[in-house]
Amino acid sequence: MTKSIVIFNELEKCLDLLNVFKDKSIFLTECLLILPSKEKTTPEQQQLLNLSTNSFFKSEEIENIRILNPKLDRKIRQKNMRNWLMPFGFIAGIAFSNMTNLSTFSFLGLNNIGESFMGGLLGMGSGYIGSIVSSASINVNRNKELRSIIDLNKEGKWLVLLENQIGTELPWALIKQSDPRDIIFIEG
Repeated sequence: MTKSIVIFNELEKCLDLLNVFKDKSIFLTECLLILPSKEKTTPEQQQLLNLSTNSFFKSEEIENIRILNPKLDRKIRQKNMRNWLMPFGFIAGIAFSNMTNLSTFSFLGLNNIGESFMGGLLGMGSGYIGSIVSSASINVNRNKELRSIIDLNKEGKWLVLLENQIGTELPWALIKQSDPRDIIFIEG
């Protein structure tokens, strides 16, 4: 799914576009206002933003958006993989201990159940390590693509992340009328 990031120099133009979307009942899968860094936001802009907050769009900082933050994406992916690999590793460790009848931990005075349980714990640990390695090995190769977006955000530009519903087109005429600085497309 392709996501579009519309870049604005002024908050007012950005809010005008979002209000036009709301007034014309344009349905979007995602409509997210990305705030610039806090030191670039004036108190007047913050007050205007507080007054215009509604249920149509959400505002978020760039560090909290998965598609624009590779570190956050990797952390979420590792957590999801951990939830699958640790229980599987525990079961595989118990199964391996029972199949081989190894007495690796006999020096601890463990019986067969204790040996199986220790094998399960080791399998669970290897599942955790596997989740870290496998989530880090996926290279999305977006850092070059995202660098310009992150730099614009640090400069104080206002970004709007838009995703249309399946089978519909974004209202490009309305977007171009709002006089954005640029539009960038990101493959989701």
